[in-house]
Amino acid sequence: MEEVIFALSSPPPPASLAMIRLDGDAAAAHLQSLVEESDRDPLPILEARIPRMLQLRWDEVAPPTPALAVLWRRGASWTGNEGVEVVLPGATPIIDGVLARLERAGARPATPGEFTRRAFVNGRIDLSSAESVAALIEAEDQAAIVAARRVLDGELAQGIRSVASSLLDVLAITEAGLDFSEQEVESPGTTGARRLLQPILVEIDQLLERRQSTEVASGLPRILLWGLPNAGKSSLLNALVRQQLAIVDSAPGTTTDAVRGVLEGSGRSLEILDLPGERWASGQIEALALERARVLIGGDDPVLWVIDASRDVIDIERERSQLPFELKHRFRPVLCQCDRTSKVPDDYLTEAYRVSSLTGEGIEMLRQELLNWGIRTPGQQRSDALRFTARQWHLVTGCRDLLAAAIEEADAGPELLVEDLKGALRRLEEVTGESTPEHVLDRIFSRFCLGK
Repeated sequence: MEEVIFALSSPPPPASLAMIRLDGDAAAAHLQSLVEESDRDPLPILEARIPRMLQLRWDEVAPPTPALAVLWRRGASWTGNEGVEVVLPGATPIIDGVLARLERAGARPATPGEFTRRAFVNGRIDLSSAESVAALIEAEDQAAIVAARRVLDGELAQGIRSVASSLLDVLAITEAGLDFSEQEVESPGTTGARRLLQPILVEIDQLLERRQSTEVASGLPRILLWGLPNAGKSSLLNALVRQQLAIVDSAPGTTTDAVRGVLEGSGRSLEILDLPGERWASGQIEALALERARVLIGGDDPVLWVIDASRDVIDIERERSQLPFELKHRFRPVLCQCDRTSKVPDDYLTEAYRVSSLTGEGIEMLRQELLNWGIRTPGQQRSDALRFTARQWHLVTGCRDLLAAAIEEADAGPELLVEDLKGALRRLEEVTGESTPEHVLDRIFSRFCLGK
């Protein structure tokens, strides 16, 4: 029997509304002990997943408070236990009164992180997902929220399990060679072990590269220049940074890789990347450059969508319709080459900057706008970033170091190789919670806030 716990799972009162969570066997019965019953109205029966209006007693003399309750049956809730979520007015006396009556009914206040711990113990989530709940709460911006959400959805655990499965295969082959050497079961040997382990090391490095970070090598906020070939991106970069960094030519597709410039002004600096225009690649190197540009676009950096003002509005609308919906909030249009005969009317794309890199029209205003925009939204995240906790990072990098040592020292013999592989595997199992000591679990969940 799982004892019933309760907690306020919304911000502390006062508030317009608040939510109280109950979890454990007979959670619904504990809540119904607070329900006001009259001769005319029989005691309401909670049905799974069907919201039900209740009148809850919270004071001896005050009238009951209206509340909306939803019941989750055992096996269907987030924790895996029977659970009830109650939405009610967020006045402090009402909340305090309801919580006190729940305690008198036999439920107890939840400890920090206890709901999430129950979900972990019941196998509803792995430990990396459980930790991401706290990371999600602590997230400082949209990029951090998205990166933590990926871990909560199991992307880190999926990567860890893939690496662990490959490690386990190599460990099994190596141990079999030791245990059954007299039965003609061969160990992979030094060369074979290195050949088997090298792809696993690459897989771990790829996982570690997805770590969410708010800085790149330059440490500067960054803005991307993106648009069709020959839209004027290279000329715009040169005009903004007042240097001839990018090659400018009338032939489309001159920029084949990202060109970096630094915009400076008002005591601030901003990195600008001129990305190659979207097109079909003519070779392998160009294909790699275009793929890198797509990865950058898929991150969270602000993007300046560069448009040739001499193009027809219909063509521009066609291009705009192809912009990914989830990225549109990061795009700002700029109409370039306004020194030419513009086909864009003044009442179209009114939010767009209108500039000429040749005459300098609008460049200084755009320069100041970009400095302000880049400081407010400093981006620089991968599109598939994961938010590691310090514990997870320590364990995965520790696994990587042991694996690298195993590859380096493979000629020392299979016995040492087995010990290194076991140590690496243990670290991965601690990330997902398959072999995490109890005192470590206590410390992890104690960092959570109440109600989570």
